[in-house]
Amino acid sequence: MKLRDITGYMFKNKYKRNSDYPNFKPYFYRFIGVDDANEYNNQLRTLQSKCEEFKNSCLIFDGSIPLSGEMELIQYIYNELNNMNIFNMISQDIVIFNNADINYKFLQALDYVIPIAVNKENFFNDSVRNNFITKLIVWVFSFAKNIEIDGDQIPKCIYYGNIQKHEVYFLMLLHKMGFDVLYINPLKEENFEGIESESELVKEQGILSIETFEERCKKGKVIEINETLTKQLQREVESQLFTDTGIYKPWQFRNGYTKSFTLDTIVEDIYVYWNEPSKLRPGFSVSGDTVKIPNIFFKIDGHQNDMFEYQKLVKTCVESKNTLILNNRELAKNVNVNKDLYSVMFFQLSNGEFDINELKKLNFYKFSKYNNEVQDFILKKFNEAILSTDVFTNSFTKEDTVQFLALILGLEDEIVRMIDNFDYTGHVPKVVVFIDNENTISVPLQLILGYLHIVGMDIVIFNPSGLFNINYILKPTIINTVRLDTMGYDVTYSNVMNMKEQHHSIFSRFLGK
Repeated sequence: MKLRDITGYMFKNKYKRNSDYPNFKPYFYRFIGVDDANEYNNQLRTLQSKCEEFKNSCLIFDGSIPLSGEMELIQYIYNELNNMNIFNMISQDIVIFNNADINYKFLQALDYVIPIAVNKENFFNDSVRNNFITKLIVWVFSFAKNIEIDGDQIPKCIYYGNIQKHEVYFLMLLHKMGFDVLYINPLKEENFEGIESESELVKEQGILSIETFEERCKKGKVIEINETLTKQLQREVESQLFTDTGIYKPWQFRNGYTKSFTLDTIVEDIYVYWNEPSKLRPGFSVSGDTVKIPNIFFKIDGHQNDMFEYQKLVKTCVESKNTLILNNRELAKNVNVNKDLYSVMFFQLSNGEFDINELKKLNFYKFSKYNNEVQDFILKKFNEAILSTDVFTNSFTKEDTVQFLALILGLEDEIVRMIDNFDYTGHVPKVVVFIDNENTISVPLQLILGYLHIVGMDIVIFNPSGLFNINYILKPTIINTVRLDTMGYDVTYSNVMNMKEQHHSIFSRFLGK
């Protein structure tokens, strides 16, 4: 479930949700990061608008939960806790809600949250512990008591921004009481790890500054949700049909992401897996919207003694569909690294990534003709590449980062189109490099190959001389390097592809020809 979708589902009345999902539970989602920065404020404004429409059943916290109870009430609750069994709150005489069933759910929720907090927080003493419990009860009294819990709508709590540990426990308590709970943070996740285990995390690759919920909503506009009943039904059926079944519809993960890893294979496995879609390769998996792609990355030094066997191997690789062949050519145009390009360092965020929306504003940015999903994917993969510790042998200096960014922004249209046509569960796009004679390939091309591996592409480098060493740039752990029978120092791609086996007829042998 994406943040942009949750509004359409969450505000169905409880009877509709019960009929759609007989075993339904209230939502508990953590939306971390940003999927579409251009639409993010609109998504929040739409959510705010729906909460305003159902204000009697909605709570919104913007960066904190104030402790607004009167001091007399706070002190009274604190004093009473000293005489209670805090691990059996159901049996205590605590009445917050006039409805006995709702009050019982509240006490049950306390009995769920308190033991977890005591176990996780190691409170310094009973006084500190009781201060925490008092805070939970006062928050419920101040904010949940007047919420319409038994109406047509499931009650809802939206928390936006940075969150403290005690506030996490309060969200857990509301969820146990039957609230839909959304935690939204466009930058990073905070304080849920190791505390809460029932929510579903939706983590996007893009990030934005926190600001405030109110500021972001002021910048946004309400998205009109006018889906027909048929379209809603279709989406729900497809969600159930294609989730955790191993069956994938075309472009199901168009808005998703990839994580690649190299198949540990031998050369003969190229004939087995090279033309197989990613979903049929060993190790393939899907987690949320992220597709784990097993890809092929070979550097093949030398050639077989039988040159026609070598030709067969090369042809298997280069004649597959959606394959780019590189023989004495590069993959990116030279972008002049001048002072203007160095200014992009101001777009670098505190976590080392670059603000992709700022990169799109550069005057030499050329990917605007592609849709937002492709643009974001290309730029997010650049961020992943510069922070990777698994692919490149050395970390990137400031100068290296700028040079690398120039390469990615200068990618030829041919390779960008391959990325645009990459349906992550289907056939994997491929790059085949053939190095003639005793040549090598440039450092920029090696960097791009590392980037394309991170994207999820298959890569084979034919290096018949055996002289080229890619491991100065790329870690050997991501590349299967094999050494065949013979090193050929004068072998070229053209010669290999044009070899023709001689076939003599019975008549030519009789005639001595």
